[in-house]
Parts: sequence; C-alpha cells; structure tokens
Amino acid sequence: MRTDDDDWDIVTSVGLTALGVAAFRALESARPEPLIRDEYAELFVRAAGEPHVLEVLADPPTLAGAPLVPGFMGLRTAFFDDFFRAAGARGIGQAVIVAAGLDARAFRLDWPAGTIVFEIDRPEVLAFKDRVLAAHGA
Repeated sequence: MRTDDDDWDIVTSVGLTALGVAAFRALESARPEPLIRDEYAELFVRAAGEPHVLEVLADPPTLAGAPLVPGFMGLRTAFFDDFFRAAGARGIGQAVIVAAGLDARAFRLDWPAGTIVFEIDRPEVLAFKDRVLAAHGA
C-alpha cells in the first residue's frame, strides 16, 4: 500500500511502471516501421539497469508471434503525440503532461516556438528522467 512517506526508487512502485512503459516505447521505436520514435526510452531502461526490464528489451513478449505490448504502447503514445501536435497547430502555447513518467515527449516532439511544456509526476521519476537526459545532452 502506498503512503505519503513511503520509500521507493525508479525500479520499484510507480518508478517500475514508468520504466516498463519506457521499455515498450523503446521496442516500438526499434521496429522497422514504428508508430513513434522515442530515442530516449532505451536510455532510461539501460540507466536504471533493472534486470527484468532489460530482459524485455532483449526478448520482447509476443502473442502468436506478434509483439504483445509494444504495438499497443506505440498506438497509445502516437495518439497523445498527435493530440499535442494538433493543439500546438491550433495555437495552444502550453501543454501539461500528467503522469509524464519516462516519456520524453517534451524533448522528442517538434513543439511550436515558445510552447511551454509542464510535466507532472513523482519527483523521483522526474529527477531520474532529468539525470538521464542531461547525461545524454538532451
């Protein structure tokens, strides 16, 4: 059970959820014709070093020979990418990404000049994201 003062990191609790979703975005990005491109997703997974999530990258889950989750995650990510692109094209100058996790949408989308992007998530998730992105010059 979660409490206000519980202790966790990027490989436990909601951090692990963010990491798993990043792994599926990395797998989608590596497909021959991906729905999305998230060049940072694999960097997050490798920086965390969680063995089970690294195993997902090495041996992706399938169902009847088709990718199980990466396709869904690609579709979900593409939906929100398109939503934010359309909002920007209509002149919306601010975006708020709730439960941003380890999606680097703020960095990987071509936002209109002057757009302000707010990411909301647990401080530990955002701190990990910031460290990895800074280490890779994002």
